[in-house]
Amino acid sequence: MAPATEICFLPLKEESYPDDATSTAGQKFKSILETILAQDGAQRLYWGPQVEHPSIYNLFIDWDSIGHHEKFIASDAYKPFSGEIGAFLSGPPRFYHVHFDPHPPTVALADGGPFATEFITFYFPADYSEEDQKAVEERVKKLVKVIEGTAKGFKGSAGGWVAEELDLPDGSAKAKAFIGLLGWESVEAHLKFRGTQAFSDNIHLLREAKDLKKLAVFHVSSKEAHKV
Repeated sequence: MAPATEICFLPLKEESYPDDATSTAGQKFKSILETILAQDGAQRLYWGPQVEHPSIYNLFIDWDSIGHHEKFIASDAYKPFSGEIGAFLSGPPRFYHVHFDPHPPTVALADGGPFATEFITFYFPADYSEEDQKAVEERVKKLVKVIEGTAKGFKGSAGGWVAEELDLPDGSAKAKAFIGLLGWESVEAHLKFRGTQAFSDNIHLLREAKDLKKLAVFHVSSKEAHKV
């Protein structure tokens, strides 16, 4: 069984933001993260708010396999755990699993200092072929090489296909999705690269991928949660 990263989207109530570790919300959220990390097969966990949508928090949970996460969901501990998370939420959460290369995708998520992760979602037809998937991977690798050679403040990247089918953002159909994570020193470093000739000359590698239905980008400022 291959390792996988669970990506969670949690819409939080404003009074439940956990960034202050000394607050009641911060302490309760820390306990929730510790519960996840205590599960069999849980490797590591990063979490933080989306820069563009601060009420939405993302969790990145590395598991030995999707089966280990499914085992946790099926356990007696999951219902009370789910209730604890529910108390933080303003709406329904969602999650899916990604087989990142490299695993773990740590290089794109944190570096012990100022950091912002560019989170790119590519949506393709649900029946996208393996050949077409490989072509997308090559396009992404080519762009990353350009970034590595020209961009200031770039830290590293990871990419992979979502194990489950996702809904297109407009809900019109199911889709096969590829997730790209690009680590930057800051959002500003990413935006500066977007203003360069190197970006203009190579962004077609993403935008002109075969049968691309939608491309969505946001940033996450995450930090690592540690096992007790």
